[in-house]
Amino acid sequence: MKKRIIICCDGTWNAPDKNPTNVVKLVRAIRPLDSHGVHQVVFYDQGVGTQGGVDKWIGGGFGKGVRKNILDGYRFLVHNYQPGDEIYCFGFSRGAYTARALGGMLNAVGLIGKDELSQLTDVYKYYRTHPEQRATEKYQSNYRPDVTMIGVWDTVGALGAPTPVLGRFTKRFVSFFDTKLSPYIKNAYHALAIDEQRGPFKPDLWTGQINADQTVEQVWFAGVHSDIGGGYRERGLSDIALQWMIEKSQDLGLEFDANMIGSPHFLNPDIMQPIHDSYGTGYKLLSLVGVDRFVRRLSGAPNNPPINVSIHPSVELKREQDAKYRPANYEVLNKGLDNRIVALDEQRRKVRQQAKVVAAKIAARDSESDCELINYSALGGAMLRADCPVDVNDKVAVSSEYFAKTIGDVVWKEGDRIGVQFAH
Repeated sequence: MKKRIIICCDGTWNAPDKNPTNVVKLVRAIRPLDSHGVHQVVFYDQGVGTQGGVDKWIGGGFGKGVRKNILDGYRFLVHNYQPGDEIYCFGFSRGAYTARALGGMLNAVGLIGKDELSQLTDVYKYYRTHPEQRATEKYQSNYRPDVTMIGVWDTVGALGAPTPVLGRFTKRFVSFFDTKLSPYIKNAYHALAIDEQRGPFKPDLWTGQINADQTVEQVWFAGVHSDIGGGYRERGLSDIALQWMIEKSQDLGLEFDANMIGSPHFLNPDIMQPIHDSYGTGYKLLSLVGVDRFVRRLSGAPNNPPINVSIHPSVELKREQDAKYRPANYEVLNKGLDNRIVALDEQRRKVRQQAKVVAAKIAARDSESDCELINYSALGGAMLRADCPVDVNDKVAVSSEYFAKTIGDVVWKEGDRIGVQFAH
């Protein structure tokens, strides 16, 4: 019988016995055996810098220990995975980066055999090698399992020390080449913090193209880094992002203790909870060496837009009920969206009953045609499957049940697939 393997990676300085993060709460709520007798096997890895003393500063500031965390998760999969098993990966902060890096390693080398674990150091070096410099045939015959879901809270990629000089030096040792979405990752969900302003905590969103059988949602929530991933004693905001992630994983079959997640002592979302100030004395001192406040760009880089980005409906609710809550990056984003908020909870209820692709319409050259929406980002563009006479650089209008008619430009065309960049 198949089983579910759940890899859970916590963030920097996050230990499970203190104020629990969303990763810890998720681990505690997963049933060991689901209602159909399927085993749900959990692996939990503490965040880097959790051992106290010197480890707190070397692990937290320099990212030491991330390599070990990735290999611990990979080794657990080698020991436990059998064909047909489902794999789930969750993470927060650098633990989110770890979970994504584990997905990248599975894509690069697949799963080696248990009898090959003595070569794990070489396997990891191969993964860390730039794809253009890898031996093309090595590890290509290894089995690459599908990953049912990767769920992450506020991925940060600043793995080195949080200063300009030390950051450049230490990132050589702890950064990774591949945290992108591989074709083997079938569902990916990312909760992000609108209000985080620490420069070393720049978010790492998924970008690029995905396939028709992949689902990706990247959603902005009100709060700073740990208001999204948890770890504060006051957890009203982080419980919103936790509830969202639990619902996404439930849709895919992961089962939780109903009594636990139904208890307000465990899950008590409160959008009116005050946002914490993560910009403490230490980060204010870093401004002396050039580390300034950083306002997150919700729409991502213009030349590399993120996949399927939207704002959680609770953000608008907070704005309606709190006249002082007016994040500047939200206001800028809304101008580009014509003041539309994508209600993802409503989408979830719809998508659950339909195929991965949905009906849409494309208007070009004075005619309108039916087409299929393969994937889209409200902030970036859309991938369509359409049989209509359009060419690259044509101006088109696209509409679907997920968004009103939106003007854009055709930026690529391959067969019956069309890439449209939305105009902002």
